[in-house]
Amino acid sequence: MNPRRALSLLTLLVLIGACKRDDAGRDVVLKEAVTSMRGAIARFHLENGRYPQSLEELVPKYLSKIPDDPFTHSSTTWRVTTEETVQPSSDFQTATPATVPSVVIDVHSTAPGADRNGVLYSNY
Repeated sequence: MNPRRALSLLTLLVLIGACKRDDAGRDVVLKEAVTSMRGAIARFHLENGRYPQSLEELVPKYLSKIPDDPFTHSSTTWRVTTEETVQPSSDFQTATPATVPSVVIDVHSTAPGADRNGVLYSNY
């Protein structure tokens, strides 16, 4: 193999290794962001007796800001798990009970792919 080709191959391998290390760092940042938001949701629920209607409702008291997903580079791409609650009527006999807007009970990344252990980023 000629030296120029060997150098090109070595450069490519170094770049691939750097990208994998970068993804490992983003894994950590993603886990920290999800853990932080889940903690904020739990504190909000504990203090208010209800879940927030959006992630934005957590700012600024529970989060200084909604963090960016390190893979999508956006704070607006989070996938929230919502729950709709039903308000009971006084006699529980109404045909169509009044509903309260959906509330946020969990949050996940929308980033495609998986970490080096095969765990999908969306399962963090």
